[in-house]
Amino acid sequence: MFRTALALIAFSLCLPALAEELRVPLPGHDDLVIELPAPWRAQVRRPHAELPPSVAISGLDAKALQMLITPIWPVGSAPRAPTAEELRALVQAGATRAQPKAVERDLPLQELGAPGKTGYYFSATDRAPEPDGYKHLTQGVLGMNELRVTFTVLVNGAPQEPTAQALELLRSMRRAPAAKTP
Repeated sequence: MFRTALALIAFSLCLPALAEELRVPLPGHDDLVIELPAPWRAQVRRPHAELPPSVAISGLDAKALQMLITPIWPVGSAPRAPTAEELRALVQAGATRAQPKAVERDLPLQELGAPGKTGYYFSATDRAPEPDGYKHLTQGVLGMNELRVTFTVLVNGAPQEPTAQALELLRSMRRAPAAKTP
């Protein structure tokens, strides 16, 4: 009996935390698929059917972790993938805007390092967060074919683990054919 219980415990420790698959429909494009770690929650906000949605994600404690993801597709007849230089310039502009309020003297850009995707981000610590604000910010953009996926990760408390989880969520995002509606 003891060996069976021990084997079941060992087996359960080997299983990854259950994740929920969130499919975000993008009109005229493949769906964006996001694997949410348990117990994270998400809400898709779509102010208008033709506009890009925003996905608001929170950890178990929303005051400890908030994440916002917005997939933006090109407008026009010839959609093309954004270049690494374009993505880098967008993130650099965000870092330049964040720097005056940051504790850090420099906000170097980091490469997201996701197979088949190009992305950059920076992290900053707010020198004087608002009373209900967040102390730590990670912000960037990820290129997924023709999509530009902007993201912001806000953390209170120790930022390393939740930020690493959020970046892994971004690396694992994928596209899938749009779900058929009856």
